[in-house]
Amino acid sequence: MLFKRLLQGSLQSRFTRLIVIPSAAFLLLVLGLVTARIFRGAINQAQTSALNLARIEASKLDQALAEAARVPEMHARVLESGLIQDPETLHRYLTAVLTKTQGIYGSCLAFQPHTFVPTERNYCPYAYWADGIPQFNLLKPPEYDHFLWDWFQRPKRLGHAMWIEPFFDEGGGNVLMITRAVPFYKLLPDGTRGDFQGVATIDISLDQITAGLSTVQAAETGYAMLLSPEGRILACPDPNKIMKVRLEDSNPELAEAMMPGSEGFISTFDPLTQRKAWVAFTPVQTANFMLALVYPADEIFDKAYRQLGEMVLIVLVAVAGLFSSLWFVARSVSRPVIRLATAARRIAGGDLDHRVREEDHIHELRDLASAFDKMTRDLKMRMEELRHTSALRSRMEGELNAARRIQMSMLPKEWSDRASWPDHSSISLHAIIQPAREVGGDFYDYRFLDPDRLSILIGDVSGKGVPAALFMAMTQTLFQAHASPERSVAAIMARVNEALCEEAQTGMFVTLLYAVLNVKNGQLEICNAGHPPPYRLSAKGDLDTVKSERNPALGLVRGFAFATGTFQLAPGDRLFFYTDGVTEAFSADQELYGQSRLEHLLQSHPGPTVSALTEAVIADVRQHSQSHETSDDLTVLAVEFLDGQAPAPAPAAPTIPDEVHPVP
Repeated sequence: MLFKRLLQGSLQSRFTRLIVIPSAAFLLLVLGLVTARIFRGAINQAQTSALNLARIEASKLDQALAEAARVPEMHARVLESGLIQDPETLHRYLTAVLTKTQGIYGSCLAFQPHTFVPTERNYCPYAYWADGIPQFNLLKPPEYDHFLWDWFQRPKRLGHAMWIEPFFDEGGGNVLMITRAVPFYKLLPDGTRGDFQGVATIDISLDQITAGLSTVQAAETGYAMLLSPEGRILACPDPNKIMKVRLEDSNPELAEAMMPGSEGFISTFDPLTQRKAWVAFTPVQTANFMLALVYPADEIFDKAYRQLGEMVLIVLVAVAGLFSSLWFVARSVSRPVIRLATAARRIAGGDLDHRVREEDHIHELRDLASAFDKMTRDLKMRMEELRHTSALRSRMEGELNAARRIQMSMLPKEWSDRASWPDHSSISLHAIIQPAREVGGDFYDYRFLDPDRLSILIGDVSGKGVPAALFMAMTQTLFQAHASPERSVAAIMARVNEALCEEAQTGMFVTLLYAVLNVKNGQLEICNAGHPPPYRLSAKGDLDTVKSERNPALGLVRGFAFATGTFQLAPGDRLFFYTDGVTEAFSADQELYGQSRLEHLLQSHPGPTVSALTEAVIADVRQHSQSHETSDDLTVLAVEFLDGQAPAPAPAAPTIPDEVHPVP
């Protein structure tokens, strides 16, 4: 009934009603959708900027703490080496280190009873700053007994370096501080550690650590908050809560979310003012702190409310303008509409040279006819541009294909094509790489450093496309330049990392595994820079993960000392290397391929050759993905130690113990 009433009346009124009413309803619907999108966008934008800011500030704290942590490590190594034998030399050394090191309050060397000075039970020299002047003191009972403090007892009991929960160092520095404590030992003649000798520390004033957080700008009235590993507030605008309040007492929900090592952006309430707020938090990895940025909720949505008001005004103006324009146009267009429709049909039929001729003395009609003519000319021009764009696209595709061929040519050729390696029958190797785009960031390499040692490299550059491919080429070139028989695996990794850190402005990094296999005795040395660990498949069909100490990805941390691991291959053992594009491939139902499926395939379908193994893995990943486009590059590499000589004796003091984890 309502629709029939809308169809009644003159052509002008019907035309106006049937367009204005649905258009207004559509605009209101769009307004609702845009409103929801604006508020979601405000949250997403706030989350992105807040987390980025939190990560930047956490990185600054991480860097400062990491630099300071090297001082007690240096103390421990110097004392273990025996270079310092008397208290006078120790006094000069400790004071000199304090004056040359930025950012620390004090440094202490606490010895076991009757060790460094046989006549002293409590020998604990402490160098610290007081009123801008370096001071030196021997901490002794009853004012200070270092044997009773956590910073001495915990490293002694646990046997490793650690950050101590912030405390007030009464009798020592007499300030709120955090302490890095490193145990040191007596070195035996064979180079191994003997009896515990004491603890080397550095103290950092809590005020010095948190000074920069007061300048962090979180919206208009937000603030930064730093938490200790036990949840105590170390920094916030309210000094009465510092070191006196735990977050779980004022906001249990936020405390539960901010578990050590976690990161997020949640809606909650301000732990200081109890107002609604959004909190971004991220870990400070070096000392296991948590950094939080608190944003008042009304400030998060302030911009969204302003945009919504502007949108409502625009919609109202649009509806009013639409109604007025349609009423006027409908009155003028009712008579010549048939002639215009005929002309439009000819143009739609492909006659772009046709021109609309309108002899009536109606300005609106002549303007509309002129608009049709302009539309026809523009359409013809756009078609020409489309043909030109298609040609450019074809040329670009050709250039990308050429780039792919160049990138693939940088990888090693098939193992069977290596005429220069005819005598290495103890090794079988095969690799496959499939970029997600024309060019990608995955790569691998293998080459002999000398007649007995084969180097194997597999990596994954952050990102995809041409930038990742260029960064990949640079990384591979650096390894080829620095990998030499006389350099260790750790030294090669350190050199390449330093070179990539010089390109830090690109914001890119690369995770990789670098391994050196002795093809005579089956000994493998491996260095893992943030990459998924490889698998070892024994001749009996047992599957293990080969895990060495994890190092950061290359291009992130300058001056990092990379650690390696070694283990022994038996004849018939296979190593399977891969990038995360394998385990993170999605199916059409958004299901990950996953580690479990890969491990099951490696155990149940090992294949007669390493090439059969790699091809089976790639085929299974493709079957899992089916028509779903892969989101990351796929790279696999398998090597088999077929028959070697007797294993070489293990080194006297390996850098890192072997760590091979059975797969359940």
